[in-house]
Amino acid sequence: MESKCNLCALFGEKPHCHNCKIINKTVMRPAQEIDCSLEELVAYINENEDVSERLTVGDYKNIELATGEVVKLILLDTQKDKLADETGFARTTWGILTTDNGFFDMNEQNTNRGGFRDCKMRNVYLPRYFTMLPEILRQNIKPVLKKTSAGCGSSEIITTTDKLFLFSEVEMFGDPQYSYVGEGEQYEYFCTRNNRSFNRYTWLRSPYRGNNNYFVHTYGGDLYYNYAYNHYALALGFSI
Repeated sequence: MESKCNLCALFGEKPHCHNCKIINKTVMRPAQEIDCSLEELVAYINENEDVSERLTVGDYKNIELATGEVVKLILLDTQKDKLADETGFARTTWGILTTDNGFFDMNEQNTNRGGFRDCKMRNVYLPRYFTMLPEILRQNIKPVLKKTSAGCGSSEIITTTDKLFLFSEVEMFGDPQYSYVGEGEQYEYFCTRNNRSFNRYTWLRSPYRGNNNYFVHTYGGDLYYNYAYNHYALALGFSI
């Protein structure tokens, strides 16, 4: 039987636990570029519940959007996001962490009311971005459940069903500083500071818990918060 880390021994094992992977020495090789086609990659994920034989967190593949822009898909974690159909967990979660498609507001009005569920980012910009992805991804991205506070200083956690999503503060940084507890768990890829260090102001989906006007954002590996109508870059995730 594989060893468990102290947290899993106390609170029950989690299949995605990074600490257990280290203890059991299953994190072995460095991340590398994925050399198969996108179609072959998607087929491999769909055909294998455990993808660790060929994929490691941090592995990446360059893809072309409908606009002609080339972006990097990065494997953020495995077995982390709960499927919306309640059949278990998505086998893989991927990120597009840099894109040249512009800068965007979270809301036209200066409010975080309704949190991620009701914001313009989720209801206008992310659906547009989805249409730019290669068809093989659009056909195979799985809707997952994302948790985000309700905004306006409320600690209520709202669950949404999403194909594309922004990351919450805790999903990227591990511990909530400006947002409420309950917005997910840190992705393994973001456990390293360099991997969450962006050279542009980049939105997170978390409403700032201190008022009605701000969302959390990141820059240079640090956390900030600012008005919802500011225009910042995107870093988005999805699951297959």
